[in-house]
Amino acid sequence: MTETPATADKSGWLAVFATLCIWIGFILVSRVGGRGVLTAWDVTALRFGTGGLIALCFLPRVTLPPLRVVFSFALFGGIAYACFVYSAFRLAPAAHAAILLPGALPFETALLAWAWLGQKPSRRQGIALACVFAGIVLTAADTLARGPQLTGWEIVGDLLFLCGSSSWAVFTLLLRRYPLPPLTATVATTLGAAAIYLPLWVLFLPSTLSVAPAGEIVMQALYQGVLVVFVAMLLYAQAVRHLGAQTVALILACVPAVAALAAVPLLGEPLSLLALAGLSAVTLGALLGARPVRGEDHSAADASTPG
Repeated sequence: MTETPATADKSGWLAVFATLCIWIGFILVSRVGGRGVLTAWDVTALRFGTGGLIALCFLPRVTLPPLRVVFSFALFGGIAYACFVYSAFRLAPAAHAAILLPGALPFETALLAWAWLGQKPSRRQGIALACVFAGIVLTAADTLARGPQLTGWEIVGDLLFLCGSSSWAVFTLLLRRYPLPPLTATVATTLGAAAIYLPLWVLFLPSTLSVAPAGEIVMQALYQGVLVVFVAMLLYAQAVRHLGAQTVALILACVPAVAALAAVPLLGEPLSLLALAGLSAVTLGALLGARPVRGEDHSAADASTPG
């Protein structure tokens, strides 16, 4: 049955709202995991183990790209991103994750696109990226202001977040170089990461999976391996189909601000004035970057939020 315009709009708004909730929840649930019993290696294994099982179900419906492309996707969009990010969540607060993951991603993607593809940002994009850079600097200042007993580990966590968003920025550019349907790219990335990472985890990496509470294991497996990897991807594609990429990008530019604010009551992590200023700068940059301007090229800085 053909959808009416009203039904399509409703479907699109429901999809984008659900995507927003999942991406915000990714930051909060991952921070909870960073405070828990599971190691970062365990959370990564749960992501790819659960996601890999689901990817196998979709495998007959897709045509995988060449192995070198699968390997590149798995390395940057899978293993490197997950290992950096889940390790960072053990060291730095959720507000820093909100700023340095979805917030810093357009900045790093634009720099890589400029260096790698020669895509120089437009004037408006340059202003947006300057706002994002200011947010990153303010986040670093917030870390340094916390005192020597916390600064060292939080700096490491912040750097790991930046490494994670850099890995996703490379993955974003790889997707441009090898354009694939979203489901195909997700299946290739998840299966490739599972095939490479899981044997290494079993043989060499430290694990507390055997002593972790069952509730913690189930929460991380379902959220990271099901909601983040597959459900959010399908909802995002649905939202873009019905509302358009620019409308969806504008709405999802709110992810850093909402996630950081939600961490205050839910995780007990207060926002300092420096972190709040950094969050405001990053959100402003994201909104400017997502706002459509006639005649400008958006290819240098557009990137989906990592998760």
